[in-house]
Amino acid sequence: MACDITSGFTLGCRDNSGGIKNVYILSGSISTIADTSGDSPITAITGSGTFYQFQLVRQTGDFTETPTPSLENGTVFYQQDLNVAFHKLQSSIRNQVKVLAQNPDLKIIVETNNGVESPYTGRYFLMGRYRGVSLSAGSGASGTAFGDANQYALTFSGQEPEPADEILSGDGTLTSVLSGITVG
Repeated sequence: MACDITSGFTLGCRDNSGGIKNVYILSGSISTIADTSGDSPITAITGSGTFYQFQLVRQTGDFTETPTPSLENGTVFYQQDLNVAFHKLQSSIRNQVKVLAQNPDLKIIVETNNGVESPYTGRYFLMGRYRGVSLSAGSGASGTAFGDANQYALTFSGQEPEPADEILSGDGTLTSVLSGITVG
């Protein structure tokens, strides 16, 4: 049977931390994704275009993936949600938000904070591999007091047939697994 459990896991060291460091949003297309099996990490992504880097201020973004099974219908999908804050209400960010809102099939790489490699990089996960993600909610707000957030708060969502795949790179950089796609 294909759904037999094949292993368990043990607790590791407490060397993990939450949050996300960067998101990379593709302007272009992916033609192939290499992983040695459907259950292995991604080792190469081929396509065209650029994964644009959006740096986040610490503790202003999160990625959540929720298994959504239906016993009655015999179905399961994985709800993927990414919440980010882009600081400063300004026309350059406004223009990016407008383009992101119009795109129905985004591919996003999330770089988490939970890596301890040297040089410091997090772990990378691909959102929207099969069905894409889109901007599902957001707001731009000036805040009231001087210390309030002046930002665009955005949520990207997708429903995928499988959980997000981790991307493994030998040197800890995203560029080493990309072919035909640049990082900008």
